[in-house]
Amino acid sequence: MAQLITAFNSVLALIEVGGGMILPLFACSILTLALVFEQLWYSVLSARRLRRLMAEPSNLKAIRGMDMISRMIAVLQRHPHASEEEQKRRIELVYNHFERRINWLNTLAALAPLFGLLGTVSGMIRIFAIVATKKPDNPISSLSGGISEALFATGAGLIVAVVAAIAYHYLSSRQEALGEEMTTWYLTWRQERLLQK
Repeated sequence: MAQLITAFNSVLALIEVGGGMILPLFACSILTLALVFEQLWYSVLSARRLRRLMAEPSNLKAIRGMDMISRMIAVLQRHPHASEEEQKRRIELVYNHFERRINWLNTLAALAPLFGLLGTVSGMIRIFAIVATKKPDNPISSLSGGISEALFATGAGLIVAVVAAIAYHYLSSRQEALGEEMTTWYLTWRQERLLQK
């Protein structure tokens, strides 16, 4: 219970330092981390299953799961007699489903700096309003403290944006490579089976 209270006090201290826009930035950071870990896990599973499949194609029916390769295999098994073009289209639909999930990282990379900038602007407005109405003895120290508080939101937004953008580009290129590899392997394997018949 003491750890929970300490964590809550830490969050309150962050809000106090960075202003109200820290809450949406905190939500963006949690969403970013959740998406990155989820998609990294799916990516690792997909790569493992594709390697296993290439090594032993007879395991095709044993592959099950929620990752991209497992879903592609499931879709292809439901329609084994479809044309090559139709199967490519079905693989593409599964790929697009996973691409849409990763695209959320791109959206978060765009939103986080805007939340940070909004936090900075609202903090600056608040600080200048206080300085203008209260007429402090040392306005420079009041302004400098307030400006550092306002810039905290921008820094937090940029950190979230950088992590989300790097993760988006890495995961997107990795997923694309896995999708292409899967399509090439499956169509080659299918041709070989047709020739054997």
